[in-house]
Amino acid sequence: MTVKLLIRKEKMAETVTFTGMILTASPMKEFDKRVEVLTKERGRISAFARGARRLNSTLSACTVPFTFGKFTFYEGRNAYNLVSGDIETYFEEITTDYDALCYASYFAEMVQYLSREGIEAAEELLLMYITMRALQNRRISFELIRVIFEMRLMLTEGEGLELFRCLRCGKEEVHSVYLSEGGLICRECAAKDKKLSKEYPMVLSADAKYTLQYILTSTPEKLYAFTVTDSVLDELKRFMKSYLTRYLPHKFKTLDFIV
Repeated sequence: MTVKLLIRKEKMAETVTFTGMILTASPMKEFDKRVEVLTKERGRISAFARGARRLNSTLSACTVPFTFGKFTFYEGRNAYNLVSGDIETYFEEITTDYDALCYASYFAEMVQYLSREGIEAAEELLLMYITMRALQNRRISFELIRVIFEMRLMLTEGEGLELFRCLRCGKEEVHSVYLSEGGLICRECAAKDKKLSKEYPMVLSADAKYTLQYILTSTPEKLYAFTVTDSVLDELKRFMKSYLTRYLPHKFKTLDFIV
């Protein structure tokens, strides 16, 4: 009995450490928190932070939303228990800026909805990290950051569009996007399809098309390193609204706080 008990205690005491970012944190009971963490190794996980709401708790600082670093957990059958955090970045400027916080919360909710438990999320985590950096640095508008984030995340999740050439014939000088088909289709190919001949495509300007192509192919370090004119930004926003309405028919609560 003694040997079995010792083995059981050792198994219960095993910990795992993941690189991740706190997406959300909510109060539980009197002194605890429940956090959703996007991790590189295991995607989105839920964890309990015992005593995180107590004064001087060592878990208080590492359970703030958008905190990025390495988190250590006890791994239970149905949930994780947060033990400690080795924090690399807190993104304090975002949590104290209302507009930045609203956008960051929307991005976190979108990632939380699209990511999966138990499936590594290295690309999603990197995207969240560089997006928080962009919000913090304020070098480009929050509206453009939103367009970039949405487009890149949809690509990461396997819902990207073909915006380089006609889906049917491969022609490159095409600007008509048929969302029902998943990308560009030239006028000639559309005319041959009875269904498409009755649809109204979204016609992109050359600048808008190039911008979307850049977003789809840019390296992470250059993803937020450009600006566009107001007219192109308005066009991109309209495009993304139609795109997400068709491919992601979900009501994100945090959008209510973005003007």
